[in-house]
Amino acid sequence: MGLYSVFWAVILLATANSVHGGDACTGLPGLLNCAPFLLGSVSSPDANCCKSLKWLSQHAINREDKRELCKCLKVEDLKHKGVILDRAKALPRRCKVQLPVPLVPDSIDCDKIKAADEE
Repeated sequence: MGLYSVFWAVILLATANSVHGGDACTGLPGLLNCAPFLLGSVSSPDANCCKSLKWLSQHAINREDKRELCKCLKVEDLKHKGVILDRAKALPRRCKVQLPVPLVPDSIDCDKIKAADEE
């Protein structure tokens, strides 16, 4: 099984088994489109990757969705899946998409995330 297949299988299984089953989590398999960039085989994310990232940003808008996305990303723990962390951190900027939580939410307490109107 190739590296992309492993990346896909792990993301798909984790999201399917996640206790956080809302829209934000179901969008994580779309990050497979970003695997070539995140794993270092291409220098820039492509349009499909950015479209998947935009979908995530549009489906995590209230406090509960943002917290759910944060928890799903913690479950995914991209750094243990061969992802180059600097690329994961740069991906939203490279795609010109503002995510409500970082793709690598290591130091964030997901339960303290607020909605935009609460900030």
